[in-house]
Amino acid sequence: MSRPVVTVRGFDSIRTASGVLAERGFTAAPVVDDDGVLIGIVTEADLIRDAIAHDPRSRVRDVRTSTPPTLVSQVMTKKVRAAAPDTDCADIAETMLKHNLRTVPVVQNGIVVGIVTRRDLMRGLARDDAVIRSDIRRNLDRCGGFEQWPVAVRDGAVMITDPVDDPHAREVARAVALATLGTRQVTVTKRQPPT
Repeated sequence: MSRPVVTVRGFDSIRTASGVLAERGFTAAPVVDDDGVLIGIVTEADLIRDAIAHDPRSRVRDVRTSTPPTLVSQVMTKKVRAAAPDTDCADIAETMLKHNLRTVPVVQNGIVVGIVTRRDLMRGLARDDAVIRSDIRRNLDRCGGFEQWPVAVRDGAVMITDPVDDPHAREVARAVALATLGTRQVTVTKRQPPT
């Protein structure tokens, strides 16, 4: 997740929020109240909808008679799909795809503590195999008893070999590997005896 999170307030102007998103290159920003509690999310699409007037010289159009919105609270989405800090990245990705979201705020006790973007998830997928292997190796070593377990990574696919034929330890190794950013799949096998 990305942090610190850039947020806007409901009373901010559409111009202010547009400037924040444009300056930072973001597609959305959480909307918070004075206590930092999540009350909505505002996207680029929310901000540009009905905000740009048609040039009356370009073609005949109905003239707008209503006043366009000026505040974030008038255009933001109030029903926000948020995640907890310990939400699995796979669940966040599924939520993004199912609901066509580009960002998911991370909330703890109602307070925005981070945000996960599609780009954050892509960074995980783009991690170098050597870095993934190093992280897995370090975490297995912290568990103890895995010093002789070979670890290989290719395109995010992790292969771990159990030299001692311990089913419980294989499950631990699988969990450690799956929890490592950039891992796409894990295979843990027992070493075959020499023939």
